[in-house]
Amino acid sequence: MCGRFVQCSDPDIYASHFDAVTLFDAKPRYNLAPTQQVLVVRKTEEGGGELVPLRWGLIPSWSKGPDSGYSMINARAETLDTKPAYRNAFKHRRCLIPTEGFYEWKAAGKTKTPFLIRRADGEPFGMAGLWERWHGKDDETIESCTIIVTEANALIRGLHDRMPIIISPADYAAWLNPENKDRDALRGLLRPADPEPWMFREVSRKVNSPNNDGPELIEPVAA
Repeated sequence: MCGRFVQCSDPDIYASHFDAVTLFDAKPRYNLAPTQQVLVVRKTEEGGGELVPLRWGLIPSWSKGPDSGYSMINARAETLDTKPAYRNAFKHRRCLIPTEGFYEWKAAGKTKTPFLIRRADGEPFGMAGLWERWHGKDDETIESCTIIVTEANALIRGLHDRMPIIISPADYAAWLNPENKDRDALRGLLRPADPEPWMFREVSRKVNSPNNDGPELIEPVAA
């Protein structure tokens, strides 16, 4: 699964990388956790790309709301087109979640050690996601998202058996396009990332608490 990740670039950098427009500022985040606002790239009704903040943890449009027990921070790639919570979003509301890295914990007995997984060049990348719009009483509206996960690649398998889907820049447009109805082609994008451009390093256990959020969290633990 993916339960914590980083968004530490200026929104304008994400907007440029993902060919999107953004109209707000956001401070760097080094320890994003479920239910918090995260930056997401999606298509507008006019067809352009936009970078917007959404709640992390999908709230299905038919649910009672954020307190109904649907803590859907991750969606399994294998069942996107069969699970009622994700089926329509997979067809019409796909998105990308920009990040510089995500965390996983390696278990050894009762001890869990956190690691940061990122590109070796440190560049941002896009995790595949889905988004939804939920309407409540008194015109309350919540837009939320989930990160799609699949089996881990050879690099990450020693830490965890699952990892986020990483979409290649060449496939951004196809993934984000709501008019793209080619289910087989879309499912073909939902595969583990090639291990070669990636690396991981042990980081501070301060990342265990979502109350901690600073650049020191992504620094390697001294040998």
